[in-house]
Amino acid sequence: MTPHLSTWLLPMAVLAAAPTLAADYPAIQTKAYSTPQWLFALRTDTQTLSRLTPVSDPSHDFTLGPREEERQFDGYRHIGDLTLKLRQGGGAWQDYATFAKRQPVRVLPAVRALAAADISASFGAGLPLTVERRWINDKGALVLRYTLINRSKQPVEVAEAGMPLIVDQSGGVKARPGDQGVVEVRRPEGQRPTLRVQPDGRTPLDSWQPPAEQRASGENHPSWVTGGFTLKPGAKRDIGLHFIVR
Repeated sequence: MTPHLSTWLLPMAVLAAAPTLAADYPAIQTKAYSTPQWLFALRTDTQTLSRLTPVSDPSHDFTLGPREEERQFDGYRHIGDLTLKLRQGGGAWQDYATFAKRQPVRVLPAVRALAAADISASFGAGLPLTVERRWINDKGALVLRYTLINRSKQPVEVAEAGMPLIVDQSGGVKARPGDQGVVEVRRPEGQRPTLRVQPDGRTPLDSWQPPAEQRASGENHPSWVTGGFTLKPGAKRDIGLHFIVR
């Protein structure tokens, strides 16, 4: 897999429809959490991220918080979503995504985690894996960790696992692909603090680019894409990201 060249992503004009009052959208229920570095919130139905604010500057949200109600519907990516490209037995590659047609997540006991859920149902029928997602406080940093478990009787080849980074791009976003790759999210006019995203465990940044269908819809939010591994029957693997205040 060839890493995508790192670039500064300039703000992109979002294709706007006719003005719609925010009150026209259904209200979103969220739950607030915190670490020593972050104040954040998760949607109660999907457990995806709806706010990410540094404790040192509560006025700034690194997510698209003001557009959360507008972007709550199927097809919109959020931090905490996941895409998978995999196959079994040398067959055709299959693509799965948690945001295409959402299903309620199954909340799990939050053992050594702030929040946990089984998100397998959101991928739709045919997924040979169980996928669990946890939000973890690691010495103040926020960790987003997925556990992929092969519950089938055949090996599962995972070509790509994509974690969308839906962030405010007004200050620029810079990606440095590689085994120890990082993504830096800056703020306008050099304001501090900034956001640094780095791997959790074996999660190299193999590719960094927005999917074609997302660009066509007027958004430009790349995913952290990792992959190139095989899960034997019954095996599991953790992948994920650290969100760090810089």
